[in-house]
Amino acid sequence: MGDFWEDSTTCPLCGRAFNYTKIKYDSIRIEKYDDDLKPIFKGPNPQNFSILTCPKCGFTFFSEDTDLLKKVSKETKKELKDYLKRARNKLGRIDNSKNKDIDFLKKQYALAGIIYKILNKPGNVAKSLIRLAWIFRDEDKIMEELKLLISAVKILEENFKNLNSDEELILYYFFKGYTNLRIGKRKEAKEFFNKLIGRYRNSKNPYIKKAEFLKGDL
Repeated sequence: MGDFWEDSTTCPLCGRAFNYTKIKYDSIRIEKYDDDLKPIFKGPNPQNFSILTCPKCGFTFFSEDTDLLKKVSKETKKELKDYLKRARNKLGRIDNSKNKDIDFLKKQYALAGIIYKILNKPGNVAKSLIRLAWIFRDEDKIMEELKLLISAVKILEENFKNLNSDEELILYYFFKGYTNLRIGKRKEAKEFFNKLIGRYRNSKNPYIKKAEFLKGDL
């Protein structure tokens, strides 16, 4: 029967309906996780298909964000449309199918980061950059990967006062610690892991557990 199935959605910006590929739930198999909880999948990677691009206007978003623009001002929507008029041609052929290639996926995550920045959604900007970094990790392009992870942390840090959810705060503290660990700043890494663990001591969030594990080696 295969690993894929077709679903449909509507672009939050222009209203265009379009189809896209999803991975069947039974086909999602995780072999292990990296230290920053990047999943290593056996078979197709569902994250590659959770980012969508409207074939009409180029608006790019995570598939769960269908209500993203409900409370967005007309001015912000106009800014998005004006930006996408300039960016649309750089995307090339838009592909939301199972045949999507890595180069287009990179463009999707990069564009999503800009779109979510316009929408003032720092958590989603960081998520886009982290996902893009993980692609470069798979390609063994470590410098590009680290730059993107550090950029994700910087976005969260610059918007720290406006982080509205525990998910965003956990992402900030964990990746602040993790990126410091990656570049050899062990003292700083331990400091941020401690802040994360102290703030969410009773949480079952996997990033808390991983911070406790990584801190044990510092």
